This record gives sequence, structure tokens and C-alpha cells, in this order.
Amino acid sequence: MFTKAQIAAACTQYGPTVAPLPDGVDGTQLLWAMSGNESSFGANVTPRHEPAFDVGGVYGASAQMAPLLAKYGSAAACSYGPWQIMFCNVPGATPESFDDLDFAATASVAFLNKLLTRFHPQTLGDIGSCWNAGHIQNPYSAQVQTYVDRLTQNYAVPLAQS
Repeated sequence: MFTKAQIAAACTQYGPTVAPLPDGVDGTQLLWAMSGNESSFGANVTPRHEPAFDVGGVYGASAQMAPLLAKYGSAAACSYGPWQIMFCNVPGATPESFDDLDFAATASVAFLNKLLTRFHPQTLGDIGSCWNAGHIQNPYSAQVQTYVDRLTQNYAVPLAQS
């Protein structure tokens, strides 16, 4: 749905608004690396169903999820866009909202900034833990460690050129 060049342009546009970041972490490159982890730099931006957030899942009956599931069905239990942000983390969105790259980018940055402000990650790995697990794990679970390792590799990948 989005090309690597389009995602790179969005990272360049919105990366400077990612804050607060630990020393040595660049917002533009961070967004690019996250898009690598989450959507293979845009190759897979289809909604990703997360069963834990659906009816019968551990979060499905929560005060936040129950009304979203009632309104949108299993679409509310998905993550969306190049950064695969969970639907429930974007108040006021519809599943179709994420067809717009600028919407997906601003929503992802807004939620990322909430995580950065709340948890004060000190490393790229801690940022990856926040995005993947919703908080900083110490030590990282095997799943989060795999995510962090991929994020570190993707952080080294140069932005696509238009």
C-alpha cells in the first residue's frame, strides 16, 4: 500500500517530532527501523490481528476494548499501518483511517511519544520494549529480545531514497 520511499519520507517528516529520546537515538531513523520491524518497510501493512485484544482474549473484555469490539468487531483487535500501532491506542480512529500514511504516522508518533514520556527509555532496546510490550521489560523476554535485536539491525538500514 505504501512504498519504501513514501515511508522514508514520512519518517523524515515526523521523526523530528519523536521525543524525548535518549542520547544517540535519532527519531527519523527510529521510525524507519520500527517500520522495518513492524511491516518490513511497508511490504506488509495489512491489519495484523492480535487475539489477546479480541473477544475471549486477555484484554478483550477490558473497559477500553469492549466498546471498540462492539462497534468494529475483530478489526478493533488489530494493529495497523507501517508501524503496526494497535487500534485501541488511537482514540477516534476507524480501521480505514490507517489507509492514510500521514494519519498512521501522526498516530504512531503520538503514541510513541506517550510511551517515551511515561517510561523514559535509556536505550534503543528499551524503546523497542516499550513499543512491543507496552513497557520496559527488565530483563527482556525472549520475544522482546528478538524484537530488540531486529530493531537494532533495522536501525542500521539506511532510509530508502525517492
